[in-house]
Amino acid sequence: MKLLPAITAVAITVASFSALAASPITAQEAQSGTYQSLGMVSVSAPSTVPGSMKDALNQIASDKGATHYRVVGAGTPGDSSLNRANVELYK
Repeated sequence: MKLLPAITAVAITVASFSALAASPITAQEAQSGTYQSLGMVSVSAPSTVPGSMKDALNQIASDKGATHYRVVGAGTPGDSSLNRANVELYK
């Protein structure tokens, strides 16, 4: 029965992490004046790991206190081992 507390702890951690995730906004929403820009950042993550770009973006957004983001540009330069994106963060 010691497994149940561990499973509960993992479930709470996952739920709280997803609650802190930044959400995307459109260019029109960004221009509406509702959101305050916190600046541009570049994000990169391995293209071979599903979800790694979103995880990296959420970590950077969390570190900067952002609750929303807008992807300005994205691509896979060179040898395609990394995905890269330029993102504007908003509060």
